[in-house]
Amino acid sequence: MFREYSPLAIMMVCICTINPSLLVGDEPDNLKINSINAQFIESTDSGILKLTGNVIIDAGEVELWSDEATYDPEKELILLKGNIKALSRNLSVNAETLEADFQKNKFLLYDSSFNFINRAFGDARLINIEFNDEIELLNVSISSCEKESDSWDLISKKIIITDDRKNVIIRDVIVELSNIPILYIPYLRTGVGNDSFSGFLSPSIKQGKDGLDLSIPYFFSFASNYDLTITPRYIEERGSGISSEGRFLSENSFGNIAFTHFSNDRKYSDEVGKSEKRWASKLNTIYKNNSGYLKIFSEHVSDNLFFEDLDDDILGTQQKDFLTRNVSIGIDINDLKLKGQLNQFQNLNPFLSNDYDTEPNFNFEYKKRLNSFKFKLLADYSKFSFQEYFNPYKKSENLKRKYFEPSIGIDLENISSKSSFTAGFRKTDYETSSQDYENSYSWAEISHEIFMEKISNDRFSSLNPVIKLIWIDGENNFERSVDSKFLNLNYETIFRKNWFTGSDLFLERDRLILGIEYNSYEFSSNKERSFSFGRAFFNEEERLFADESKNSSYVSDFKFNLVGDFKLHGSFELSSELKRIERGHVGIIYENDKKRNFQLRSIYKRQPKYLNNPVIWKDFDKPINQLEFIGQWSIAENFLLFSKVLKDEEIDFTRDLSYGIEYSNCCLKVGLMKRKWTDQDYYSFYNANDTNYFSDGLLPEKEKDNIYLFFELTEIGRFGKKISEVLRSKRFQ
Repeated sequence: MFREYSPLAIMMVCICTINPSLLVGDEPDNLKINSINAQFIESTDSGILKLTGNVIIDAGEVELWSDEATYDPEKELILLKGNIKALSRNLSVNAETLEADFQKNKFLLYDSSFNFINRAFGDARLINIEFNDEIELLNVSISSCEKESDSWDLISKKIIITDDRKNVIIRDVIVELSNIPILYIPYLRTGVGNDSFSGFLSPSIKQGKDGLDLSIPYFFSFASNYDLTITPRYIEERGSGISSEGRFLSENSFGNIAFTHFSNDRKYSDEVGKSEKRWASKLNTIYKNNSGYLKIFSEHVSDNLFFEDLDDDILGTQQKDFLTRNVSIGIDINDLKLKGQLNQFQNLNPFLSNDYDTEPNFNFEYKKRLNSFKFKLLADYSKFSFQEYFNPYKKSENLKRKYFEPSIGIDLENISSKSSFTAGFRKTDYETSSQDYENSYSWAEISHEIFMEKISNDRFSSLNPVIKLIWIDGENNFERSVDSKFLNLNYETIFRKNWFTGSDLFLERDRLILGIEYNSYEFSSNKERSFSFGRAFFNEEERLFADESKNSSYVSDFKFNLVGDFKLHGSFELSSELKRIERGHVGIIYENDKKRNFQLRSIYKRQPKYLNNPVIWKDFDKPINQLEFIGQWSIAENFLLFSKVLKDEEIDFTRDLSYGIEYSNCCLKVGLMKRKWTDQDYYSFYNANDTNYFSDGLLPEKEKDNIYLFFELTEIGRFGKKISEVLRSKRFQ
């Protein structure tokens, strides 16, 4: 199927429960009685058998048990009474009366209850199973809870499984929580197993920052590879809206088109002083064949605050800073790759300056390897534009860049070592409205790595020293950044030729890099340990570093399984004199099981480095020093405490504090959460209507403070907050 859904209730549990394929395996053309046993068997004058005492009827995939039964051999008709049980591989059914017609392949079960692999429990006044016709259930009650701990039920007057066994019609559905009706749906249509269906999906009922937020999606299945979902939505403080999403899938392509519309957002009108329609749209499609692809991705929105107000993420854990419009086409044939693309950005965050638009970009890459020898050729042409009125970094309105980079090399590898030599040059030309630049350089790399490994019955360990020499001949004549950023130094990046991303800037200094890496793994305990340490030595002082040393910082990465369920991982960048930490992060993780775990993590940067000085920010030159705790802990069999704390140690301020309690049993989860956090204040900027808004280096923020209630019925879906969206760290992902 194109997508698997978990629609409301009964289609997730009872449909598979009563599906005859689960009752008797693959549905047979004709049921067959293999044997009949009972304590007492009596034959009447008409040939009908009367069976009493531990009646057992073997019908292949199904066994029928009862206290008494009658059997008509001529008509192959069986009537069972008293303590009836029908058993198959997945299903156990109890009933007061059962009629089985083996000639017509028909079962009738009266006043029955069922248990499907201990996941679904239910009752039905009548179950009418005709293996070559429709299946009908009357007055049905379904739950994932056992009778002893019944927390919720789904009640339906009638369920019909169509004769093709692919669709189910459900009428008069009532969801009850502790015998209290909370939801009524007059009609549902769904599918059995993975077949397509049309009908209502699980509604979303939320209580958030804008009051009650209710969505009821309806799914249209036009074919196995085409569908459409339409979702009316009501937000208490804003008004009503509707969204739609259509999707398609073919042998070589797939994609989706989505649109959301609100005709009148009352809260938005009050905050910005104007009333207008609000909408958002998205198109995403990909076409692929054996040698190429075409991708189109386009987002549009009525106003910059749409996702701040109307995104489904009402917890405030996500922010959309910009929209992307991209068209790209590519060809990949053996060693050759060609790519062309158009990129356009729409900035939604007034506190960020978005990237250049690309109009267009063409990229050529050719790689060839012959035994140990290798050849590579890169070529790229890009035309950039920047049309935003907010331009604190003084980006050029129009800019062209082209570069050409051939390289050759050789790799020599054996069981104990690997040596490599690569050399090339890059010629980069820039053309602006006022001046042309050339930013070219030649380069060469020589590296040698030694593999020292040891294997025993219970342990594998390795120690790998590496030495690398990088020679650069050239200087940066174009010192602005189009798509370049600093890389954080760690054991992997310190060995790179360039410590910048993108294609604009390059590290000019010749350098010698030394490093060593240790890895260990214990087979019996699955414990891993790894540690790496490295440093670069320059031929002259490097101005990238605060101490302007001829040597780089020391870098170290590590990961250890500690005692018991504790794990430690992190990365450090130490000053060249080993006197202070320049940058680092460390995390301690404890995980006993899903209900008892926590993570304590810290991130630190002494002096954040920027290619463009962000003077608009009040705190741009302050160190980054944050501590984060995320955890959950079971305090009793059914109770769970959870919490998240994000503290800015530099200013001694808690930026995010969330905590709460959850109760859960076999079929129900109920929780309460308190959250207080800081967020960027978009509205203050738009209401200010002042181009000098950032002249004093402002950092506008506002505090948010909410209480959230959520509950979840097992096998139905969540009707409240998704706490996992809050209790996760974006910074460390």
